[in-house]
Amino acid sequence: MAGLIYWKPRTPGLRHKISIDYESLGIYTGPPVPSLSTPVHKTGGRNITGRITCRHRGGGDLKVLRDVDYSRRDVDGLPGVVQRVEADPNRSGWLALVKYCPEGRLPFVRYHLCPAEIKAGDTLLSGAGAPVKPGNVLPLREVPVGVPVHNLELTPGGGGQLARAASTAAAVTSKREDFAVVRLPSGETRLLSLDCRATVGQVSNHLQLLTNRGKAGESRRLGWRPSVRGIAMNPVDHPHGGRTNGGRPSCTPWGVYTKGKRTRRRNKSSNKFILVRAGGQPIEKFVQAKKWRARVKAEQKKAQQGGGAKAAAAKR
Repeated sequence: MAGLIYWKPRTPGLRHKISIDYESLGIYTGPPVPSLSTPVHKTGGRNITGRITCRHRGGGDLKVLRDVDYSRRDVDGLPGVVQRVEADPNRSGWLALVKYCPEGRLPFVRYHLCPAEIKAGDTLLSGAGAPVKPGNVLPLREVPVGVPVHNLELTPGGGGQLARAASTAAAVTSKREDFAVVRLPSGETRLLSLDCRATVGQVSNHLQLLTNRGKAGESRRLGWRPSVRGIAMNPVDHPHGGRTNGGRPSCTPWGVYTKGKRTRRRNKSSNKFILVRAGGQPIEKFVQAKKWRARVKAEQKKAQQGGGAKAAAAKR
């Protein structure tokens, strides 16, 4: 496939490796702009007290975090020219380095999430009244129904938080008086304020899902340490440890179930903004699940009692 490198199996680590051919795609892979980047100190997954709060983290190459402008509110009405499309090792999508030349001020550059259709030399615009074209930022009240968008705000002025990964996009399905009904990449249908802003288009780098790291060392370079299976541990270290197998669902070393356990509270305040959950379940059914189960159980019990009474009457 164009844009991918299928490595020859000269070593075991290269046998299944598939990487992106940035040179043929014209993607910049050099160092970032110094004024828009900050080195990230390693924590090894530990908090300020030295306790591990995020397992399987540690080591890896030095990370330099690029300062990405997710809001773009301070450049409303100011056209910006894309200087280059840049690959960021800290995210799956690509970034666009955009140069702004305000009148009476010195030019400056910003990093923005790069849509799939953007290339060097294109002009981007943000704010109300901007054309509906990839890369422009608009309030949801001005986005037509069905147009793919990304980098959506959850609250007006809070900056883009939704649909920021590579090749993702959301869509406005309908509009109400004060809210827009948006279908997110996870499948969740949610209400967002019409004053929330979003970037038109789909996030770049559709080749990300086709890549293969090839060996465990590539994950170590990204800061991921190995994950030991619980069944390979001793009973003192994990509930799955020891010689005997089976009889217990998958869980963490602390006994918390990892498959199917609900992590969302049924009375969460943000439920009023969700119409359909990611799995396709209506939010009303999720909130009233306990009452619904109790009602079904009571109906079944009543039916059984009624059937028993009818059978006793027939015998008489």
